[in-house]
Amino acid sequence: MDELMQALRNALKSEVDSVTIYSEAALRGEGDVAQFFASRAEEEKRHYNWLLSYYREMLAGQMPAMNLAAEIQAGSHKSPIFSHDFLKRIASDRHVSAAVSSAVLLELNSTQYYSNMANLAKEPHLKAFFNSMSEWEMRHYEELLKIQEESKSYWFEVQNFEPF
Repeated sequence: MDELMQALRNALKSEVDSVTIYSEAALRGEGDVAQFFASRAEEEKRHYNWLLSYYREMLAGQMPAMNLAAEIQAGSHKSPIFSHDFLKRIASDRHVSAAVSSAVLLELNSTQYYSNMANLAKEPHLKAFFNSMSEWEMRHYEELLKIQEESKSYWFEVQNFEPF
């Protein structure tokens, strides 16, 4: 139980880190770029709140009543189509571009972390929950990786390559 509680604390920290990165990118971006990152920040806030609820119920010695796996699936979304303009605006702002790079790593780490937690969980409900979280984070990872890869050519196009 101590390991699970520590795992949930680690997951909570990871979700806060993601909210921070996405929120900052939303502030730096404009239009659909800002909307994209704001929506990702909101999703990560939901992840955090669900994990916090789980954590508090387990801390109180209760089996979590929420079916978080079903809620996560209900919150699924289709990845948007990224226009050339969207990708160019991502590449044009070094802060936003760096946020994408950082977020790719955070999402990959979260995917692996939740997958490992699912493998360690003995309770079927927790196993399903962590598997669902891993799948959700994998969708975020794949989406951000696509943005990172497709905006790379624009990044080279818009940089001045001047010395620091």
